[in-house]
Amino acid sequence: MAAALAGFVLKQLASLAVDKASLLWNLKSDILKLQNTVSSIQAVLLDAEGQSGKNHQVQLWLQRLEAVLYDAEDLLDDFSTEVLRRKQMDGNVVANEVSLFCSESNQVAYGLEIANQIKLIQSKLEEIDQDRNQFYFQTFPVSDDKEWRETYSSIPDVVVGREEDKRKIIDMLLLSGYKEKVVVVPIIGIGGLGKTTLAQLIYNDDIIKTHFVCKVWVCVAENFDPKLLVKRILESITKKKVGDLALDTLKDLLHEQIKNKHILLVLDDVWNDDRGKWDRFKNLFASSAAEGIRIMVTTRSLNIAKLTATKLIVPHELQGLSEHESLSLFKKMAFGEGVEPSQRYVEIGKKILRKCYGVPLVVRTMGGLLSSKETESEWKAISEEQLLSLGREDSDILATLKLSYDNLPSNLKRCFAYSSLFPKDYKIDVKTLVQLWMAQGYITKSSQSSLLEDVGVEYFKNLLWRSFFQEVTKDDDGNMESCKMHDLMHDLAVAVAGEEIKCLSVDSTGSGSLLNVGDVNLERIRHISIDLQDRNRWWSDIAWEAPALLAKATRLRTLLILKNCSRGAELDRSCGRIFSEMTRLRVFGLGGAKIEISSFVFYKLKHLRYLDLSSNEMETLPNEMTRLVNLQVLDLNFCQRLWLLPVGLGKLSNLVYLDLYGCSDLSCIPAGIENLSLLREFPFFILAKAAADSSRETAACLGELKSLDNLNGRLVITNLEWVKDKSDAEAANLKEKSQLRTLELFWSPANNYNMAARRGCDHERSILEGLQPHPNLKRILMQFYGGSSIPTTSGWFSSLRNLVEIGLFYCGKLQSLPSLAPLVFLQALKLYGLDSLEHVQSETVASSSPSSNNDLQFLPSLESLSIEECRNLIGWSARDTEDKSPPLPRVSTLKIGGCPKMVSVPRFLVNFDEVELKDVSSELLGAFGASLVSPSAHPRFEQLSLECAKDFPQGSTLNLTSLVMLCISHCDDMTTLSPSILRHLSSLQELQIQYCKILELEDGDGDDMSPQQVLPSLRILTVRKVPKLVALPKWFQHSSNLQQLELYGCDNLKFLPNWLTELTALETLTLPYHGYISSRCRNSTGEDWPNISHIPNIEVDGKYVQQGGRYLGTFEEEEEDSEEGGDIGGEEVEAEQQQQQQEGASWHIQISRLSENCFARITCNLFEKCFLP
Repeated sequence: MAAALAGFVLKQLASLAVDKASLLWNLKSDILKLQNTVSSIQAVLLDAEGQSGKNHQVQLWLQRLEAVLYDAEDLLDDFSTEVLRRKQMDGNVVANEVSLFCSESNQVAYGLEIANQIKLIQSKLEEIDQDRNQFYFQTFPVSDDKEWRETYSSIPDVVVGREEDKRKIIDMLLLSGYKEKVVVVPIIGIGGLGKTTLAQLIYNDDIIKTHFVCKVWVCVAENFDPKLLVKRILESITKKKVGDLALDTLKDLLHEQIKNKHILLVLDDVWNDDRGKWDRFKNLFASSAAEGIRIMVTTRSLNIAKLTATKLIVPHELQGLSEHESLSLFKKMAFGEGVEPSQRYVEIGKKILRKCYGVPLVVRTMGGLLSSKETESEWKAISEEQLLSLGREDSDILATLKLSYDNLPSNLKRCFAYSSLFPKDYKIDVKTLVQLWMAQGYITKSSQSSLLEDVGVEYFKNLLWRSFFQEVTKDDDGNMESCKMHDLMHDLAVAVAGEEIKCLSVDSTGSGSLLNVGDVNLERIRHISIDLQDRNRWWSDIAWEAPALLAKATRLRTLLILKNCSRGAELDRSCGRIFSEMTRLRVFGLGGAKIEISSFVFYKLKHLRYLDLSSNEMETLPNEMTRLVNLQVLDLNFCQRLWLLPVGLGKLSNLVYLDLYGCSDLSCIPAGIENLSLLREFPFFILAKAAADSSRETAACLGELKSLDNLNGRLVITNLEWVKDKSDAEAANLKEKSQLRTLELFWSPANNYNMAARRGCDHERSILEGLQPHPNLKRILMQFYGGSSIPTTSGWFSSLRNLVEIGLFYCGKLQSLPSLAPLVFLQALKLYGLDSLEHVQSETVASSSPSSNNDLQFLPSLESLSIEECRNLIGWSARDTEDKSPPLPRVSTLKIGGCPKMVSVPRFLVNFDEVELKDVSSELLGAFGASLVSPSAHPRFEQLSLECAKDFPQGSTLNLTSLVMLCISHCDDMTTLSPSILRHLSSLQELQIQYCKILELEDGDGDDMSPQQVLPSLRILTVRKVPKLVALPKWFQHSSNLQQLELYGCDNLKFLPNWLTELTALETLTLPYHGYISSRCRNSTGEDWPNISHIPNIEVDGKYVQQGGRYLGTFEEEEEDSEEGGDIGGEEVEAEQQQQQQEGASWHIQISRLSENCFARITCNLFEKCFLP
C-alpha cells in the first residue's frame, strides 16, 4: 500500500505548499523539496509492489518506505492541525496572518521544530531513494484514482446455473423415508463456489417455506460451540435475546419451541471436525418431540461432510459452473444486464474464464474488474500478462482474486485492506465503514463542492460492484445499510493488509485472553480491532491484557472495539492515561467500554477524527475535548447518564456526524453549533428547558439550525414547548433542508414544571407552523403536540406530498386532521392517544373502483393503519356511509385498539398480513366484517386473533374462507360462540380458545349442518382456561382432519366424548394438569380410555402415557409391577419415560403452521400469550 500512502502524502504537501502559514514559517522550500522526493519514489512503486511478493529484499525496502511515509503523514497532519487550532484561538479571523499566533517567539519556535522534522524525513527518504537503484525498478505513470466506469448504479443479484443442484437437495430434505429423526444433508465445495448462495436459494424456496413450519439460519464459521449455537437458534426462533443460561435449560427451551414441528436448520460454513462436539449438538435435537428435523450443512471439508451426513446420504458436492454458465455470468458483470458485447471481447473473456475454473466468485470478480477496462488492449493485458499458471486450490483462487485487487485505484486498495479490521462473517455497517475510511484520509474529494461521505459511498459501490463486498441490506429509503465479505475476500484483505492491520479476538472458552496476540508486530501495527465474539461476555475479562499490549503499540492509528456485545467493558482508570499516549490515533472506538472519560488527556489526541463513546455511563464530557479540531465523527448515542456537553462544542468545525440519540438526561445543546456547517447527521436536538431568550448565552436555540444546510436523514427536536414564538421556530429554516427524510417534533407532557411554557392551542399551532419542513420529507412524527389542528395555510401540510409515514402520539387536544387525499405515497398512518379526535377525516372522499388508476384512488399506497387509545373516536369519516366510503386498496396491516366508541371503519380490499383488534365494540366487529371488499374470489386473510372482544352481533358470521388460524383470547365479555359464526371457515387449520371466563361453546345446530361447513380443514384445536366448558361441542366431530387436541384448565369438563374415536387422523392429545379429566385418561383403566386409546401420542399431566402408538403406562403401574417383580419394558423404557417427563415439564405454547409470508392476525392486549413474536 506504499503507492496509496505516497499519493496521500503528496496531496498533503501540495495543499500545504500554498498555505499562508507555510510561507510565514519559511517552510515552502522544504515542503517542495520533500514533494519532489516523494514524487520520484512514487513513480517506481507500481513495479516495486508487483515484485514484493517474490523478492523479500523489495518487501523490506517497501516496509522502510511505508514507515517513513507514515511519519511524514503524521507530521504534515500535525502541522495542519496546529494551523487550524491557532486560527480558532483568534476567533477564526484569517485576514491578518500575524494574528494567528500567540506570540512571535512561539511562532519561531514551532516553525524551527517543524522544519527540523521535515529535514529529518527528507534525509530518510533520500537514503531510501538511493537504495532503490539496486532493484532496477521500472517507472510507470501514476494512475488517476478517480478513473472507473460508473456501471454499479444498479447492483445485479445474479445467480446462474444452480437449478439442478437446488432440486436434488430439496428432494433429499423432503424425503420422508429416513429412520433417523435428525437428517443432515451436507453441501461441500471449495471457497467461492456458491455453497451459501445455493443454501439461500433452497431456504427461500416456496416448497421449503410451505413444508417447514420453523426455519433457522446460523452462520457457524470456526466457533462450533453447541451452547452458543443453541442460544443463536433460540434467538432466531423467538426474536428475543437469550441470557447466559445452562445448556440443560437451553435444551428445554429449544424443545418447547420445536415440539410437534417440521424444522429446517441451516449451518453455514462449518469448520468443526470434532465428532464429540457434533454428536452433542445433534443429540440436543434427537431427544426433542419435533416431528422432523432437517439440517443443511455447508462446508469446504470432505471429512466434515462425511462426519455430519446422515447414513445413506451422499454429501452433495458442488461443481463449478459450465463454460456457458460462466460466460453468461461474466458478461452480465463486465457489460451489464442485457448488453451483448462484440465477439472480440467475448473471445478474450473466454481466455480469462479458463483461469476462473467455473468458480462464481472469481467469475464475478474478474467481470467486475474488466468492467472498468474500456479498451481491447487493457483486456488483453489482463488475459496475456497478468493471468499466470494458476491452479484450482483455494490459494490459487486467492491469487486470481488478487489480480482484481492489484488493478484497483490506490485509494480503493487502502479502503479494502482496512476492511480486514472486521472478522469473518461480521455484519459491517456501511455508514460506519465509510466514516472510518474518512477518518484515515482514504477518501479524496472529486471536487470542492463534493462531500467526503458521498464520495465514500461511491468508493463502497465500486468495491461492491467488483464483489469485494456482498449481502448488502438497505434501509427504507434505499440507502445501503450493511454488508458482509466473502470468506475468500476476507482472506485476501488480511493478506494485503499484512502486519499493519489486525483483528484480535477473545478466547471463547472462558479465559478471556486475547487470541492471535503473537501475530502482532508492535513496531509495524497501525490498526487494531478487538472482537468480543460472545455478546454476553464482560469486557473486563480482558481489561488487564489489552492496555498492557496496546501501550506498546505506539504507532497505532486505529483502536476499535467492535459493537457486538450487549454489555461492554469495565476498564481501569489508568487505561485513559495509556490511551492518551496513543498520539497518532485517528479512530478510537470504545462503544460500551464504560471508560472513565475524565482520565483522558484529549489535547494529545490531536489527529483524532472518529470517536465512539456510545452506550457509556459518563455524566459529562470535559471541555478539553473541544481541542479535537480534526474530529469528524462523535458518537454518543445512548449515553443515558450524560447531561452536559462541552461549552465549546462549536469549535469542532470539521464535525460531520454528531449522534446524541438516546441521551435522555441531556439538558440542552450548547450554543455555537451554528458553526458546524459540515454536519451531515445530527439526529437529536434538545432545547433548554427554560425561556428561549434567557438561555441563548449557554444553550443553542432553534435558529442555530439555520446554517446546517447539509443535514440529512433524521432530525428529532425535543422540548418544543419552550420555543418563544413563531419567528423563533421559523429561524430553524427547516423548509430549506431538502435532504432531511424524517422529522420528529416532541413537546413534553404537560406538568407543573412546564405549565408556564404551554401557552395554549393557538400558540403551539403557530410554533408548528413555523417549523414547516421541506417537501422532500418522507416521515413526520409528533408527540404531545397541544394544538387543536395541524396547519394547512401556506401549503404546510398539502406540500408534503412525498410523505410515506405519519405518526401522531398523545396529541390529546387535536380535534381534526388535514385531508389525507393528496398523500398518494403514504404507506403508514399511526394515531395513538388522540383523545379529542372524533373522525380521522372530516368529509367523505369520492368512491372509486378498486381497479381504477392509482391517481384516482384514496391513499393508494397505504399499507399499515394503526389507531389506538383514541377514546372518543367514532369512525373514519363523519359523513361516510358503508356504500360511499372508498376502499383502501393496499392495507395489509391493521391495528385498532382502545377505541370503545368507534363504530365504523373504512372499507378494505381483503389483502391482510396482520390485523389486530383490541378492546372494541360489537358494532365495530360487525362494521369490520361489512367493510371487507374482496378483489378476487380468493382473498388473502390467513390469521385472525381476537382479544378483549365482546359477543359477535346477532346473526353475524365470519365469512373468511381463506382464514387458516383463529385465536379468541381474554374475551371476558364474550358469552357464546356458536357454530354458525364459524361455519364458513372452510380453510381454518388451527383454532385457539383461551382465557374466556364466561364463554360457552354452543352445540347449536351442529348435527344438522353439513360436515363441510363446520371446520372441515381443522388440524389443531386448543382450549385453555374456559371454565364454562362442560362438554366438547358436537360440531367438532365433523373435523375429520383434526391432528392435535389440547385441553387445559377447563375445570368443569367432566368427560371426553365417545365420538373422538371417529377422528382417526388425531395424532396427539395433550391434557396438561387437567385435574378430573386427567384421572379419567391417566391409564388404560380410566373411564375415557376407550375413547382415546386410538390416539398415538397421549400426554397427561406433563407425562406421556402413550407415544408412537406404544402404551407406556403410569408411574403407579410401574410401582405395582416393580413390587410384583414384573417388567413392562425394561431399563430402556424407564429411561425414555424419565426423559419424556423432563421434556414435558414446561407449559407448551402452540404455534400455528403458517408460511412466513402469510401472517395475518387480529389480536388484543395480551397478544404474546397467543403467539411468540
